[in-house]
Amino acid sequence: MKKKLLTLGMIGAMALSLVACGGSSDTKVIEGNTSSTATNSETGAAGFGFSYNGVEISVDADVAPVLEKLGEPKEEFTSPSCAGQGDGHLYTYDDIQIQTYPEGDKDLILYVALRTDNVATKEGIDLSSSKEDILAAYGDPTEETSSSLKFRHGDVILVFIFDGDSLISIEYDSLKN
Repeated sequence: MKKKLLTLGMIGAMALSLVACGGSSDTKVIEGNTSSTATNSETGAAGFGFSYNGVEISVDADVAPVLEKLGEPKEEFTSPSCAGQGDGHLYTYDDIQIQTYPEGDKDLILYVALRTDNVATKEGIDLSSSKEDILAAYGDPTEETSSSLKFRHGDVILVFIFDGDSLISIEYDSLKN
């Protein structure tokens, strides 16, 4: 358990260093399985959908209505955006983290990380799931390494990160920024 918490802490520290910097943009991917997708027709990108406490959260969507519905985060970190003028934000809730990037007069969602097994993807995958569970739910990944499975749809990539056989992080990332 301590190793898992340490690993999650390291992921959080990396996330803080990447607020609004688009750390995934150099990943080479090809179109992959698109059977489990949703579209946020208002402002979000087509791709994998996620809901937390009844609130739909899509990368590249305006974060303001999401924050209004979710309420006050446990923690908020702000840093100058390396992606443009303005600040990026990292909002930490009990079970998830949301990173943003500035775009005009809005902050858009860059990244959502599932931090506990109290939350799951729409397909029922949570941090207690196995690699086999993920493959059964999503099919063949767009990219696979010894420590991750990645599934891409449009400008959204869904990443499952492993420490050995243990799933330690689930991330929805924007490829736009």
